[in-house]
Amino acid sequence: MRKQRFTIWLILAILIGAIYSVYYFKLFGGPSIHDNSIAVILKSLNVRMDFWQTVNKGAETAAKEVGMELNVLGPLQENDADEQIRILEEAIEQKPEAIVIAPFADDRMSAILAKARSAGIKLVVIDTPLDMNPMPVIVSNDHAEAGRLAGETALSAAKGHPTVAIISDDPNSEISEERLTGLLEVLNRYEDSVIGVSYANNSEDRAYEIVKQLLGADKPFNTIITLNETATLGVAKLLKEQQWAGVIELIGFDSSVDEIQLLESGTLKAAIVQKPFNMGYLGVKTALKLIDGNKVDPVTYIESNVITRENMYTPENQKLLFPFINNNK
Repeated sequence: MRKQRFTIWLILAILIGAIYSVYYFKLFGGPSIHDNSIAVILKSLNVRMDFWQTVNKGAETAAKEVGMELNVLGPLQENDADEQIRILEEAIEQKPEAIVIAPFADDRMSAILAKARSAGIKLVVIDTPLDMNPMPVIVSNDHAEAGRLAGETALSAAKGHPTVAIISDDPNSEISEERLTGLLEVLNRYEDSVIGVSYANNSEDRAYEIVKQLLGADKPFNTIITLNETATLGVAKLLKEQQWAGVIELIGFDSSVDEIQLLESGTLKAAIVQKPFNMGYLGVKTALKLIDGNKVDPVTYIESNVITRENMYTPENQKLLFPFINNNK
């Protein structure tokens, strides 16, 4: 009987000791990297949006390296600013240690992010420039440099004599305006190299009609540069229908499945391709440094690559065009 009582007391003592150890570790062991909480809010979580899926993959890879689970959020539709703002406000209420966000250009965004900052949440803005004072830490593609790359590609394609029609999406798009600034820095060195800038309002049909009118006007050009994917697809459709593909050079941005097919067919001369994996990866890494109180660069720029029909099958460019195939990073 005495032996049984001893055994029971021994088991209870071990259990109490184990429970005490767990609570002691939680209370006095200090936060581990695993305990960090970061919300990543993208412009879309649509599985058909390769660009944002790749940003997501980069962010998750950075979190996995430190054994942290990541909360990745975003609207289904890429243009749904209202839904992104609702998601952002809910995320702020959860009080994560940091928010990494690719914000829509919306007048409400700066005030809401200021609220997050007031709550002590670290901020990292990716992809899209944001008008905010003081500026949050930014991890972004260098859109102006991407524009310069497009301009230099046009110069090369036209053998130093470019006459370029530029089709943008929206004058309020900061990304497209930065691309345009870089592009004009290059082309304005050459007299009469730009016949004009038109805005298609993010519509393939509108881009199609703009170029149709330009071809009917008495103002010849040898190159079209489109500053976003929808403009590229609309212009490519017209060039193929009217058999101008390969005669008028088309240079675009980004790397959707449709654009890759246009590169393969030769309709698209070149695509200026971003590195969305790097953006997601570095966005989360930067947030972790801020949480740990480390110094970070106020702006981290990510370079772009010029992809052509001739170089699209190199191993490096394959990773950019097909990030979900054989990407072991």
